[in-house]
Amino acid sequence: MKKLVLLFAVGLVAAMTASAVPASSAQKFKIDPGHTQVLFKINHLGFSYTHGMFGDVKGEFTIDDANPPASQISVEIATASINTLNKDRDDHLRKADFFDAKKHKKITFKSTKVVGLGGNRYEVTGDLTMRGVTKPVSFNFERLKTGKDPWKKDRTGGMAKFTVKRTDFGMNYMAQEGGLGDEVEITLSVEGTL
Repeated sequence: MKKLVLLFAVGLVAAMTASAVPASSAQKFKIDPGHTQVLFKINHLGFSYTHGMFGDVKGEFTIDDANPPASQISVEIATASINTLNKDRDDHLRKADFFDAKKHKKITFKSTKVVGLGGNRYEVTGDLTMRGVTKPVSFNFERLKTGKDPWKKDRTGGMAKFTVKRTDFGMNYMAQEGGLGDEVEITLSVEGTL
């Protein structure tokens, strides 16, 4: 009888332990390059702002609602895909004064920490690498709709905004007072499919 009670108790503890560990709710999405944009804005001589984007973005992100720290994101951008709707300016931006696209073909971001802020918001910290220089950046990511798209694929998306200093990455061209702005505002609008 004691042996039976002991076996029952062991089984009960095992069952309780198993039920206390939630099943992983992690979902791994592949970035949809046709519906993902990396946009930027920089002050031009104090007169206005110049806007641009990168057209070649790929990567993946995992969102775990039950365990936000298990979430992660990895993005890779082709440096030469920069586009400000002005060929001469774009050619200059690809040169050594700015992105040095022949030498540094990729801009990358890889998360190192994700904190759930409640609801559909997350604080993401990670390493941004441009021109061979890696700097930590943090931003808030707001997850928007998640569900089936018209083609029956599971899809999610969201956006984030943050600011970096271009001189931190060795882009010092016209950074003096009254020149091109140092701070660059970046907007990431991303969609991904399972």
